[in-house]
Parts: sequence; C-alpha cells; structure tokens
Amino acid sequence: MKNCIKLLISILLVYGAFICRAQQNDTLEIQRTKTGNVNYARFKTNSARKMQSDTLFLKSILKMKNDDGFKSILESNDELGFTHKKFQQYYKGIKVENALYLIHGKDGIIETINGDFQSVNIPSVTPSINELQALGKALDFVNSKKYKWEDEAFEKFIKQRENNPVATYFPKGELVIAKDYLKGGVNFKLAWKFTISSLDPDNEQLIYVDAITGEVIGNTPLILDANTTGMAQTRYSQTQVITCDSYLTGTNYRLSEIRNTTTGHSTNIHTWNCLNASNYTNAVEFSNNNTNWVTGSWPAITQDQVALDAHWGEERVIDYWSTVHLRNSLNNLGIDIVGYVHYYNPNYPQTWPNNAQWDGVNHAMRYGNGDGVTLNPLTALDVVAHEMGHGINQYTAYLHSATGNQENDALNEGFSDIWGACIEHWAAPTKQMWLMGEEIFIPPTTYNCIRNLQDPMSSTASEGPHPNTYHGTNWRYDGEPHCNSTVLSHWFYLLSQGGTGWNNGLTSHAPVNNGYQWNVNPIGVDAAQRIAYRAESQYLVPTDNYAAARIATISAAIDLFCEGSDQVNAVRNAWYAVGVGTQALPMTLTGPSPLVVCSSGATFTVNNANGCTVNWTCSSNLSFDHLSGNPKSFSAISSGTGWVQATINLSNYTCGQVVLPQLTVWVGTPAIYQSSIYNLQDMGYSNYYKILSSSGNYPYAGSLTANTEGGSIGDEWSFYANIPRKNIIYWNASSSYVGVAAKTNNAGEILKYTSSNTCGSSQALFTFFTGDITPPPPPLVLNPNPAGVQTEVSIPDENTAANETATTDTFSDVKTSSAVSTTSTYTLTVLNSNGVIAYTTQSSDKKITVPTSSFINGLYVVVVTDGSMIYRGNLLVSH
Repeated sequence: MKNCIKLLISILLVYGAFICRAQQNDTLEIQRTKTGNVNYARFKTNSARKMQSDTLFLKSILKMKNDDGFKSILESNDELGFTHKKFQQYYKGIKVENALYLIHGKDGIIETINGDFQSVNIPSVTPSINELQALGKALDFVNSKKYKWEDEAFEKFIKQRENNPVATYFPKGELVIAKDYLKGGVNFKLAWKFTISSLDPDNEQLIYVDAITGEVIGNTPLILDANTTGMAQTRYSQTQVITCDSYLTGTNYRLSEIRNTTTGHSTNIHTWNCLNASNYTNAVEFSNNNTNWVTGSWPAITQDQVALDAHWGEERVIDYWSTVHLRNSLNNLGIDIVGYVHYYNPNYPQTWPNNAQWDGVNHAMRYGNGDGVTLNPLTALDVVAHEMGHGINQYTAYLHSATGNQENDALNEGFSDIWGACIEHWAAPTKQMWLMGEEIFIPPTTYNCIRNLQDPMSSTASEGPHPNTYHGTNWRYDGEPHCNSTVLSHWFYLLSQGGTGWNNGLTSHAPVNNGYQWNVNPIGVDAAQRIAYRAESQYLVPTDNYAAARIATISAAIDLFCEGSDQVNAVRNAWYAVGVGTQALPMTLTGPSPLVVCSSGATFTVNNANGCTVNWTCSSNLSFDHLSGNPKSFSAISSGTGWVQATINLSNYTCGQVVLPQLTVWVGTPAIYQSSIYNLQDMGYSNYYKILSSSGNYPYAGSLTANTEGGSIGDEWSFYANIPRKNIIYWNASSSYVGVAAKTNNAGEILKYTSSNTCGSSQALFTFFTGDITPPPPPLVLNPNPAGVQTEVSIPDENTAANETATTDTFSDVKTSSAVSTTSTYTLTVLNSNGVIAYTTQSSDKKITVPTSSFINGLYVVVVTDGSMIYRGNLLVSH
C-alpha cells in the first residue's frame, strides 16, 4: 500500500512538472491580477493538456496551496462542441464567496481558463458564534418591522411556488469565507451568510456576519431595478398575438401560459395584478370572459391595458432566449416567469411608481404605473427585457456590487440594456433599438429615452449624459451602475453598427496629442449578441470588472469566429473605442525593403497571425520549400515582376480563411528599358546648346532616357569601353537621363547605363547619334534579333542614306536611313556589355553570319567599319 501511495505521489509530481513546462511553452496569452494570480490564459493546442485533469491542472497553473481547492458546480457542452466547466473555490473545505473559476476546451483538450482565484489565509475556519447567534446579528442589522416568514400568506405562497411543503422564507445560515466589503476591507473572514426576506420594508438581501466577531461585514441587494425619470409615448406595441389560458369554469381567461419545452420542463408565464400594492399574496388575475383582450371585448382595458404589454413582452423575451440562444427560460431549466403589474410600495415614494424591478429571490418582475404626468406604466418591451435580463445575469455570471467591485454592477446593468435592445430588435424591429425606454415618456418632453446606447452623452436621456468611455466624461466614480453601464452598452452598439472617432483626454490609452483615434468595422447585431451572451454565460464571474469583460468577450468571439477573424478584431477595436484595452493589430504581409527577391532568398512574414496556420503561393519566377509556415523564405528563379500571397487559416481549418492581398515584388536584378533618344538638332532645336552649356556653341546635341524596374539603389552612365569619345565636348548625366553635345557631325558614340539593386546589377547599351543636316550612317540590320544559334548582319549601302525614308531601330528611337553600297573589306566586331570582344571577323560580303550559340544571354554591340564609315547595331542574345 505504501508503495502504491509513493508511486501515485511520484506520478502527480511528474505531471505537475509537465504542466508547468506546458504552461511556459504553450501559453498564447496570459493575464494576471494585481496580486499576481492568473485570471485568464489561452493555450496552444496540446493533447497532453486534458480536460479530465481539470483540478490538477488548475492547482498547478494557479500555484494553489494544500488548503486551497475547487469543486465542480457545473459542466455543459455547447453547440460549438466546447465543454465548459465551472468550479467553486474552497479553503479548508469552506466555500470562498464569489470565487469561481472556469475551464473551456474542445475534444477533451483545455484551451482557455479564466476566473477569480483568491489567495486566502485565515487563522481558523471554526466559528466563534453559532448560526442562531449570527442570524440575530443579521436581523439587528436589517431591522425590518416584519419579515415574510412571519406572514402566513407568504409562507403558503413559497410552499406553493416551490411545490415543497417545508419551503420557508426563514433564513438558513451557510458558513462561507468572504471579504469585509461593507467596511471596505480586503482581507478574507469566516462568515455566516443569510438570505433575509423582509416584508416591511419590502426587501430581499444577502447578509454576511463575521463568524468570529459577530459584525456584519456585507450585504448584497437581491432587488435590481432600472430607475427612470422623464416622458414618452402612451402606446407601446399595437395589437399582438399572446397566449392566455382558461381557469375556474373554463369561461374565464387569464394572462397565463404554460409552455412545454423540448427538455421535458414546463415554463409558466404568468402576469398578475398587484392592485397598486406590494404584497404578492394579494395579487389577483387579469381576467376576461373571452380570448379577445381588445376594446369592446375586455371591460378592464382602460385601466389594465399595460398588463398586455407586460405579458406579451414576457412571452417574447422567453421566445428570444429560446430561439436565438437555445436557452430554456432564464435559468436554462425552465423556471417560471412571473410579472406583477400595478406594483406600488408606499414605503418608498421616492422609488415608486416610476420604476420597474427584478426580484431576485422570487424571480419576478415588478412594474410601476408611472406617475401619469412624466411617465406611463413601465411595461414597454425593452423595459420588460431589461428586467428579465437581470434574471439571465443571476443564473449565469451573477455580477453584483457586493463583491467589492463597483464595475460589476455596471456590467450587470449594461448587459440588461443590451438584452433590452436585442430583444426589441428581434421582436419589434421598427422600434428605436438603441434608445432604452423611449416609449414610456409622456409628451411633450425634452427627453426621448432613459439611456441612449448609441450616444450615451446625449442630453435628451432622462438620466442625463452618461460616459461613452471608461473613466471618461460623465463617469461616476461613486460607482452608480446605471450611469457607468453605458460603457458596455455603447461597446455593443459600436460592435454591431461600427464607427470611427477621436477621443481626447483619457488615461486608459497611450496619449497621441492627448487622445487617440479609433475605428470599428461593424459585425451586425446577430453576431454581436452571440458574443455578448457567450461571454456572460460562459466566461464572466461575479467579481469581474470592465477589463475582465473585455477578455471574456474576446474569448467568446474566438470560440465563435476564431482568432484573427473580422469579428474578433472588431471586439478588440470596440473596446479600444470605449477606452478599455488596446486595438486589434491586423494581419499584414511584409517582406524585405525594398521588395526585391534574389537567388539567395528573401523572407516574408504575416504579422499578428498567432495561433493561425499560414499557407503560401507565389508567382512562377519564385520558389519556396514548404507550403505552410510563418515566416517564409522565397528564392528567385528568373528576373522580372513577381508576387507573394498568404492565406491564413483562422486557428484551425474549420474556422474559415483570410486571403491577404498579393504583395508585388521584383525578382532578380533590375530590368532596363530605353525610353527615348533624341537628336535634337534634327528635330529643329537649334538653340539647344544654350540649355546644355552657356560657354560654347555646340550644335550637335542630344539626350537619352532609360527607365528601370526592380528596386534600383544605384545607377550610372558611362561611355562604352574601347569606343573613343574625343568628339564629345559636353556631358551631363543625372539618374536615368543623360544629355550630350558633340563638336562635329560624328557617326555617334555608344553609351552604357548600369542599374543596381540588392541582387546585383544590370546593364544596357545605347547608340547616341549627333548631327544636323547630314544624317548618320544607317544601322546594321540583324536577323534574327533576338538571336539564339546565329544572326545575319546586313551592311547597308552608304550612298542611300540621304534618300531613304527614316526608320526606327528595334533598340532605339534613332532615325536612320540606307546608302548606296561600294565594294569594301569590312571588319566586324561584337562587344559584350563590359566592352570585351566576344567575336570578330573580316569579309567583303555585305551579309556576314555571326555564330551566337556560345554567347551568354544579354545585350551586345555589333560594330562594322570599312575604314571610313562606322556602322553599329544592338544585338540581343536569348537562348
């Protein structure tokens, strides 16, 4: 037995060491809290990082101590094939309040983790006061006149609602480890936790009592609302189809629906009349003797019409969550939906009747009537959807303010506004999606909404201007959640609709002229709502702030659309636009500068392609070793224009591809093209010498231009080797242009132009002719040209030059003509680009065959002389 234990310990130590190495080698992205704990990490695919080793992996990567532990509280599989595991942290067997950690993976492999792991160190987990003593301290703190467990009707109500004969509102204590949030403490304490349901005043809250000292160290409200002031319309959603049921003798109908689900659960959607009071137990049915809840068929429509808005809205909200997100009611288990219309609590006149609330204990909505002067009843569709959105939060991330972080309550309100907008867009697309509560105000008024998600700083919102950036203008540093919520809801607007802008004076980005520019490409509401829901339901934990919300939405977008996708980039850029985090770095293709590829190779890189596979293609004059890889080296096969292109497979081949534009490159040494040769004297520019030189009269002048391709880093003009230039009296070369002047009407001079790039140099030869009245000798005729095995050189007749119509040489724009022949002995010389004689011969024939099979490819100058005349021609050899 001892040997088995030793073996097990050895295996665990080896596995732990492996995990540490895997963490170092496989981490794509990691984020830590201020205390150094990992709160987010994303990993490369590694088959050894198995989901079945979840708690052992967390213990290693979080560097947990022996007293720390996790217990699995939820495991689910989604439609994308991901497995999500949620763990509750424990310390010495006691639950650490709000400390949750999540693992996400696919095909049994851990891919990302996130959550809030707390470093706990308390001296004892044995309470000094018992549960009953702690409850007394909690009740002293709440100090209500009456509690719901003291009311017979409420006790009967909870037993019926939960279908449990022993159900009660009487608080049951739970021993937990919590922070002293009430007094602003940051240290953990052993505490008793109670849910206190008071009747007078009407309230629901969690109370935490220090189990050692008996002090109350925390209270969490479980009644969430959306406070409103202002004015709007009186008609909400026109005539709609609703579901109601019959009761009693079957001749009466009420606003109630029993909805059977595919999971076997049934969801009751029930709307009650609270009779302008706050006691649920006294609520009555909205009743009608037929199914037509319209004027003339329902006697109570004048005073109770808004109940139809509430009931229809509740049905559409459940329809939305079922249809769009495949969620079975608010808790995903078919929980009943209850709404109380005409709710009013006289003990809180500052709150009611201009209010609507989510009751987190009784899982119900409360709708105030409005004051009839500024507000109509608060049963508009987006208000209903907002309040039920708090229910979604309660059963997913459970973001709330009693975790010591004011931002998570703002996130809670922000998500509820997002769901109000999305459900309004889905169920009633003609409504003003981005205005929250626009229909409940009574005109005339200067207000058109409670909050404006498109323009949070709008002065026509009844709550006043809100911030559109984190810690920006109008940010409430006291943490007021409704005000600060618009950073999240405006992020969602930009993600859906896109936008560009400039923000000034913010400290959350590196300043550029005391501000920063941003741009968000829209992805549409459908994609944006999928990202928001996945973040709230799968990644966020109760203690998260705006920075964590950014990570959660990026993680959700990567799951849905893959790293590098337009959607993930838009998520990052939308957060950057509202002042949280950095902007997305687009994937770009870069290469050497200048973009020249030599035979020795050049490297090209797709930037910001982490976690993606890169495949390559290129033009036929380039080569590379393997199809995939990043960066990639390419080599030149032949000279000329080419291209390189990259295709990015986003994370894996199931996520789609991004094809980057082709990157045009030059391959090999430069290419040189002759643009123009001008014999300016022939063209009538008799005063051209005055431009070239002011010190002399040089009537025989001209110019030449050569164009180059191929990333030239240097060029040079020179006279061709072994050709005399004593006739040239002026020389002016600049870049691709050269100007020349001659003393006499000479037959011409041969110029050489050399251009260089990083691969080497290329050369081109040109014949420059001067003259005024007497034309120069006609050029040699070379056939074929370009030549492969041989070419035939034809010498023109000398005395036909003056009578021949001008023609154009293949390699120049020099005007030439033919002449009458005489019998002579001709010396033919072929010079390569370096001025070296490649071939020479003598003949008395006017046609001389020159063998070229041994010549290397390139440009050559052919010179023929009979002792008095010099004939020239350019020959291109190409095998």
